[in-house]
Amino acid sequence: MLPAAKGVYPAEAEERRLAVMRSYASPATQIDVDYMPDVSGFNPWGGQDRPDHSLADKVSRAHALGAQRAMQAEKDGYDAFCPYGVLDIGVEEARRQGVKIPVVGQGEAAALFCGLLGRKFAACFYVSTPDHDTTFMARIRSWGVADLYVGPTAIGIPNSEYPSRRPEVLSRFVDCARQAREMGAELMGIVAMSICPTEFPARELTEAGGLPVQDALAAQIAMAEWWHRTGLPPSLLRLPR
Repeated sequence: MLPAAKGVYPAEAEERRLAVMRSYASPATQIDVDYMPDVSGFNPWGGQDRPDHSLADKVSRAHALGAQRAMQAEKDGYDAFCPYGVLDIGVEEARRQGVKIPVVGQGEAAALFCGLLGRKFAACFYVSTPDHDTTFMARIRSWGVADLYVGPTAIGIPNSEYPSRRPEVLSRFVDCARQAREMGAELMGIVAMSICPTEFPARELTEAGGLPVQDALAAQIAMAEWWHRTGLPPSLLRLPR
């Protein structure tokens, strides 16, 4: 699910993201893509007064609409529901409402794969604010990997400007990789979707920054496949700690 209703993203940006999601299909895994069922007021496209675009009422409505789409996916016979973006729109709410198929967020999946590797990791966002960093740290703790997380880095450019400033974005990512290494990171474990894979594949960022970069979309699809193929109950997506 794109974390916005149809038309919230500009047409070219919207289609590029839908195409990226479809590209992760394989002979064993069918991926269909759709929009949020209604406009939430949450705008993931950047260029807003609040750079972390997390006005509480709008984000809350986005999570509710994401959960609504997850419930519809279950009714339609899908094996898993995967929202686009490391904010994991609708994931927690869908689980609270009892959706029985795996509901897998990109941020959570990437963090749990870092836990599986047992390697210290950093995150790279579009922009950073104290509120955003505090909220993200709470999510890291809830996933049980706080001992491995060294901290956030940020490009410092709204993601709406990435296509026109692509060389600058890459240069700033290289600086983020340097900061991450200085903090003790062994990999860039969580990267916002407009950076990777929408603008740059993980391999290109790894080569440019000299630090392994995890593709959170790939981690999300792999985790959805894992939960489906093992037959474990989806409630274990949140391990009791």
